[in-house]
Amino acid sequence: MTISVTQLNNYIRGLFDIDGVLNNVSVCGEVTNLKKSRDGWYFSLKDDAASLNCFCYESVTAPEEGKQAVAEGQINYFVKNGSVSFFVRRLTATNNTGAAYLRFIELKEKLNKEGIFDDERKKEIPRCCKTVGVVTSETGAVIHDIENVCLRRQPFTKIILFPVKVQGVGAESEIASGIRYFSDTDVDAVIVGRGGGSNEDLSAFNTEEVVRAVANCEKPVISAVGHGTDFTLCDFAADRRAVTPSEAAEFVTVDVQAIKKRIETLLTRSSSLIEERLKQRSGKVVLNAHRINSRALVNFVRTKNSILILLSDIERRVTEKIKKHEKTYETVLAKISSLNPVNVLMRGYGYISNEEGIVKSVGNLKLDEKFTVTMFDGKINAIVKGKEKNES
Repeated sequence: MTISVTQLNNYIRGLFDIDGVLNNVSVCGEVTNLKKSRDGWYFSLKDDAASLNCFCYESVTAPEEGKQAVAEGQINYFVKNGSVSFFVRRLTATNNTGAAYLRFIELKEKLNKEGIFDDERKKEIPRCCKTVGVVTSETGAVIHDIENVCLRRQPFTKIILFPVKVQGVGAESEIASGIRYFSDTDVDAVIVGRGGGSNEDLSAFNTEEVVRAVANCEKPVISAVGHGTDFTLCDFAADRRAVTPSEAAEFVTVDVQAIKKRIETLLTRSSSLIEERLKQRSGKVVLNAHRINSRALVNFVRTKNSILILLSDIERRVTEKIKKHEKTYETVLAKISSLNPVNVLMRGYGYISNEEGIVKSVGNLKLDEKFTVTMFDGKINAIVKGKEKNES
């Protein structure tokens, strides 16, 4: 016989309803995974081997995380999702603290004394990581969320996954190995993460091995374990805690598109300001050009008039000098003309010369010597036939 899921779940629900033990039972265990809701409290009761999901209204004594308590109520089986929950009608707290919680507190105090959680030793997370190492499960939503956010914000991001178990036997060793592996690589940052879960689900991230691996990592480590209300020792040791894996991805990347839009906005504003400044400066340049042109024209006319006056004065002085020199020239020319031998010859004079040159004295000529008499219109060749010398 084949039946539907709903039929099977209804059958199981009927078995729960008719079971007298399950309708009125007392359970003792450690309170974990405590979460406040609008109507009451969700929590788990656990021992060393198992845990039980519980709910109680606000009217019931409020449960305390890590405390031992005795819960009285009934087991409910939910047909819709086939889950079991313990509806607590009465909760009695004991004075004992749960062993798991005590171990958590002792380890936390020990590591805190060593300075593992000190802010001074935390490294700064780079804002634009080119390569990011991720330590998480390869099948969970964590790696997909990190990849989607990183590649959407910063498409050139290289994401390297070190796949590990995030809960169960051996999970802490695998997680610590992944962190140590990335510590010796050239990644810019390491994200250690997993989704939400109970305290038991997150227990691997509360182990000393994982916490020390985080603290000793040479690369900045971001812890993205659980949800916003979940805290683990890995969170305290990490250089930064992210509420979700998506937020961790935002820590190590920049929004390229947002930066691009911001740059475009700044460029547009700058262009508008430059254009406005150019218009203002252009108006000032035109105004100054008109002023300079007017001043230059006035100075040009003024200089031109000064030059014309100077040239006129120079011309007057030069004319006076020329006239003065002309008169001097005429006087000198008259004197030169009066001393010109040709003019003297024209008045009836002449001069005598022989082979040696001009004869200046009677004594320079000998009897029967040939000589020449030069007059203004020609020459006379003669011979000395006699000579007389004046008596002084």
